[in-house]
Parts: sequence; structure tokens; C-alpha cells
Amino acid sequence: MGKRHTQTQHSLAKTFAKTGKLLEHLSNPVNLFSGAKLEDTMLADNIIIFKRTSTDMLRPRGVTHNYHHRHELVIPLEKSGRIHVDGTSYHLSPGMVYLIFPHQFHHFLDIEHGAMKWMFITFELRDGNTLDPLRNSPRRLAPRQINDLQTLLKDYISLPPGAQRSFNLIFNVSLFLRRLLSCREAPGVIHPAAASSPSSNDRRGKILERINAYVRSHLDQSVTISDLARHMDYSVSYLRAVFRKDLGVSLGAYMRESRLSIAASMLASPNHEGIEEIAKACGFGSIFAFSRAFKKTMGMPPSAYGRFVRRTG
Repeated sequence: MGKRHTQTQHSLAKTFAKTGKLLEHLSNPVNLFSGAKLEDTMLADNIIIFKRTSTDMLRPRGVTHNYHHRHELVIPLEKSGRIHVDGTSYHLSPGMVYLIFPHQFHHFLDIEHGAMKWMFITFELRDGNTLDPLRNSPRRLAPRQINDLQTLLKDYISLPPGAQRSFNLIFNVSLFLRRLLSCREAPGVIHPAAASSPSSNDRRGKILERINAYVRSHLDQSVTISDLARHMDYSVSYLRAVFRKDLGVSLGAYMRESRLSIAASMLASPNHEGIEEIAKACGFGSIFAFSRAFKKTMGMPPSAYGRFVRRTG
């Protein structure tokens, strides 16, 4: 017992001696009341992890699933496919990661047949500018980042919900994001001319793009389905049928939610206009109609949503 105690003491003495050597390189601070702060670091917050194991789970059930105020990491683990973001398609395959930024309209196309495994991590970030190099830039994971991802997932699965799991998750996701910045960019842009023969998914993507382009260019107008059908050279009944079949939502609801999503983006701006001006700019006849529709879709009134997004963004 005495010998073991002596060895332990000797080991501790050596460790403290090494620490003392390091201390020689330490400079004393000028101000003893101002040090490292959380606000100076890139920390992900309000993190949610989920999976998609079938193409049906990737189908939009309303525009808010494809257009929101959060960052979202898309990580294919099994099966390849495409993500279409703000008018550009990117190929994604296992080993790649794509970061969707807040208020980027996106949808998924041409996922390989069979059971898929895609991992998603959504989060909020106080200073999103630190991740700007990842905007519209798919990355190829290196072994180090793959290990980070495995550690992150193991901790999340093994630990019970609570403070320890939340702390680990915030730390692990924040570390993963920081290291993701150093991963090499993966060439993934798919040009329209290089795409294969049009599929039903391509048709879905084109319909989505044309609808959103039309809605955005006529924001201050109350656009009807008839207006849209005439613009797209479809009959109203055909456009409704194709839209319902391919997207699983009604065209009317999608158009309404598209305008509301644009309104949400405007509310997220630090110097946004008043609620009445935004309602008018997005084609709503009155502030009351706008507030009612916004709350029904987004879960909170426009003013509360604006404060929430600017506080967490």
C-alpha cells in the first residue's frame, strides 16, 4: 500500500512539474473581469437529430418543411440523391454533407431506389456568418469528421434525455461544424444539360421552381390558381391533380404557404418593415387575414415569430 502510494505521489509530482513548465508561457491578463465567453464561440443550439429511411419521408407536406429559419445538415449514409437549393441541384452520396441555411428553399430529387438511410441535424446558431463558407458548398467528410459524427450519434443514442446529453450534443455538433469547415468541397453541382431523361421527380422540381418563381414575382398580388395555371400553360384541374399526386399537398395550400414563408424571411430581417407592410407586400388583403394565416401555418403570430427568429438566429 505504501509503495503504491509513493508511486502515485511521484507520478503526480511529474505531472505538476510539466504543468509548471507550461505555466511559464502564460501571460497574465490586463483585465481580470473579462475573459472567454460563450458569445465569442460558434455554438449550435436547440439541436434536433432525425432520420429519413424512405423517399416518401422526404416528400414535402407543406412548404414550411422546405423553407424554414433553421440550419439543417443533410448527411446521406446509404443511397445517393439530389438536393435542389434555390434553383441549383447538387448530387449527394454517402460520405458527403450539405448544409442548408435558414430560408433557403429546398427539396430532394432522384433518390436511389431501395431502403435509404439519411441523417439530418437541425439547429440554431447565434452567428450564422461563421458558416458562410459552407453555403451552397457540399463537403466530403474526412475520417476525422466521420469519427466525430459517430461519436455524436453514439452519445445521443446512449445517454438519457437530460442536461448531460444536451451538453454533449451541443459540444459535439459545434465541434463537427467547426471541423466541417476544413473539409474539401465535393464537386456536386448538376447542370440541367447534364441531367438524365426527365423523371417524375424532375417534373416535381420544375413545378416547384416555377410556382415559387411566379409567387415571388407577384408577391403584392393575390395570385389565384387560375392565374398560375394560365402562366404555366396547364389546365387548373390538371395542375391540381399533378400537384396533389407528386407533392401530397393541395396547390392552394402550397401557394398560400409559399407567400407566408417569404413573409417569414422578411420578418427574420433585423430591419424588417412593419407587420402591415409585410402583409401587403405578400399579397394579403388585411393584417388580420395575414396574422391568422401566419399563426395557423407557423404556430405563432408574425410579431412573436420575428422576435423569436432574431433572438435565436
